Amino acid sequence: MPEQRFKTLYGRCLCGAVEYRIPDALAYAGYCHCSDCRRFSGSAFSAYGGVQATDFDLTKGYDCITRYAKSEHTVLAFCRSCGSSLYAEKPSRGMIHVRLGTLDEVPTLTPQAHSFVGSKAGWFDVCDDLPQFETSRADGVLIDTKKPPEP
Repeated sequence: MPEQRFKTLYGRCLCGAVEYRIPDALAYAGYCHCSDCRRFSGSAFSAYGGVQATDFDLTKGYDCITRYAKSEHTVLAFCRSCGSSLYAEKPSRGMIHVRLGTLDEVPTLTPQAHSFVGSKAGWFDVCDDLPQFETSRADGVLIDTKKPPEP
């Protein structure tokens, strides 16, 4: 079987000191509403896409990256010059979660679900029809968004 070729996506930080490229072959994509992602993104949620770590190519600015080991499972990476949140390394899974807002183009796979909606910002309402998970998608506990609110 011939090798499948994907278009290349390019991403960068705000100041342009850091640049990367990935194949347009995200394994998954979503919105995370956990308090850590809200703090790191400075927003109501983080839009991310998962790519194999071996497919992530940091093409410029390796020395401009600062890493913060949030846990043994997550290392956050951001630009030392402008502070842009760029990606999260997931070493135990061999994945990189790129921040979709740092991409120059729209990936083929766009967010598929909302995770950690049980701890979302109280001032934000999810207004789309994507599945919503109480915690992580891996836990599989969906929130019934079609159920009318209790009186």
